[in-house]
Order: sequence, then C-alpha cells, then structure tokens
Amino acid sequence: MILRLVIADGSQTPAVAESVEVADDGAISGWRSVSDGGVGWFAGHLPPGELAEVRALVGAIRAVPPPVPAPPESAEEVLELLATGPVSIAGIADGPGDWPSLAAASRRLLDRLTDFPRAAVAAHHPAPGVARLVHRGTDPVRVDLGDIAVGATSWRGYYELAGDWSGEVEGPGEVEAGPGWTYDIPIGVDGPGSVDGSGSVDGSGGVDGSGSGFESDVVVHLTIDFAILSGTTRVPVRASYTPAVG
Repeated sequence: MILRLVIADGSQTPAVAESVEVADDGAISGWRSVSDGGVGWFAGHLPPGELAEVRALVGAIRAVPPPVPAPPESAEEVLELLATGPVSIAGIADGPGDWPSLAAASRRLLDRLTDFPRAAVAAHHPAPGVARLVHRGTDPVRVDLGDIAVGATSWRGYYELAGDWSGEVEGPGEVEAGPGWTYDIPIGVDGPGSVDGSGSVDGSGGVDGSGSGFESDVVVHLTIDFAILSGTTRVPVRASYTPAVG
C-alpha cells in the first residue's frame, strides 16, 4: 500500500463514507457513498505518470504533521501511510508544503476513483421529466429501490435558481443491477419546461405537486437517494448529477 484515505461524516443524510487506496503496483480501489461519478465499488490502475506523482508526494513525507484543528462541522479525514500510520488531515488545507500537497492530491484521488467503476450506479438526466439510475462497471451490484428520494434543482444562466422539486418513489425493491441496467424515475423538473414544488411520485410515473413553468434554457441538477446492499447490510447512498451551469 502507498496510501489509504478514509472520509466519514455521520452528520449528513445519507452518511458520507468514502475510501480510496493506492497499492504499490498502481492499483486504485475504493468505495463512494455520495458522489457525482457514481456510488458503489471502484477499482482500476493509475497510469505510470500519475503513480509516479503520488509516489513522489508520499516519499517527501518524513514525519507526522503538527496537529491542526479541523474546521467546525467538517468531515473526518484520515490518511494512512506506511511511514506515519493513520493521520488526521481534516485540518490541513490545500496549499504549498509537503503535507498540504499530499492532502490535496489524496482528496483528488477520490474523484479520480470514479473513473474506474467496478460495481457502481450513477445518476443521469437523459430526457425532460426523467431521472435515471445507470449501472457502471463490469460487476453486478445489488440495490434496494424500495424507497427512493429524488431532489431536482434547475438553474438558468449562471446559477440563477429556476426551480426546485423533490419527490419520493416506490420502486421495485431489491434489484441486481448489471451492465446495461437502467431505471427511470419520473420527476417534476423537466429542464425544457418544468414544475416548481414538491410532491410524491409513484412507480407508474404519476406526479403529485404543482407549480409554475419556466424557460427551457435551464440546467438540471439531481440527487437520488437509495441503498446498496452489501451482504445483509443496507447502505444508504446518494448519486448526484451536476453538469456545469452557465
């Protein structure tokens, strides 16, 4: 192992529980519970150039850093190296210096991890009025879609709020999602034409809620809360979809 980063925050719903590990041979693996790039398990290999950069940053570390208080209400971040063991880095901000540089690079590896899906599910907005869950990776993943919560926010221009909507879906329950699997969820924000408000959505596509429409030149951001099953454990997760605005 070259490094392992674990980030946890039980104050959020669903709880944040993220991990990424880089092995000596460049293998990268981990788990995402709240992510734009998908939730579930990820595994792959870093290219030689990226691996060399990580090795150089880790190789520059000679000692545990002085304690730095973490910002209030921040997530717990623990970075483990062979040279130091587990070190809390929540209070180490990005910036110059050996530890800030390594902390920043380690956090970026969590985002890089989602480029290597193994058994994961991501959120998409493929068409007006539709949120979609999509399997990513080569291996199947068991999901619990019995209780799905969806949030949608539409933006016009550069982050001018155009509409909000939230709803709940009574889905099919436990499902094994494999390559090619998708599940569409009707939502009350279309993108091109929309509804403000909140309500509930049933599995047949009915939407309860009311509001006003707005222009079609909007970008829709989504959050979809459901659960992934790991053995007998039900793990709440949130897949997000946040394309660029403006």
